[in-house]
Amino acid sequence: MLDGLFVTPAATAIGEALASARAEGTIAVVGHAKLALALGDGRRVVPVGLPKRAAKKLTGALADLSTVDAGSLAAVVGVGAASDDAWQTTLASWVRAVRDGGAVVMVDRVRAHEASRRALCAGLTELEQRRVGRVVVTSGLVTHL
Repeated sequence: MLDGLFVTPAATAIGEALASARAEGTIAVVGHAKLALALGDGRRVVPVGLPKRAAKKLTGALADLSTVDAGSLAAVVGVGAASDDAWQTTLASWVRAVRDGGAVVMVDRVRAHEASRRALCAGLTELEQRRVGRVVVTSGLVTHL
């Protein structure tokens, strides 16, 4: 989804979103190995949902977030949820893994209003959006009631 050319600008926008949300601690990066590597500078990153070949190259890679304790992550950065047909299930699993006050960051090539709608439907608050070329980076805070 993200070409090699756009990984660095997307990682910069994601870094800004994580800083704005004050997401300090372990973050999970779902669905993109190069993005996990780019965000790993100074952060503890857990790669999730990568193809087998890419997962072999990264230490600590997980198949999915089901093995992660609920509320144990500072943030989840995911690629493709806003364009996924099963977006509700996907975002629910991301929100479950993030602690109260943590962040969920969605990276996708969709219209900005559609990414916002899906983030709001997932229960995220204090939404922010950044554009990087055709990529929309949508972030929001998790509130567990």
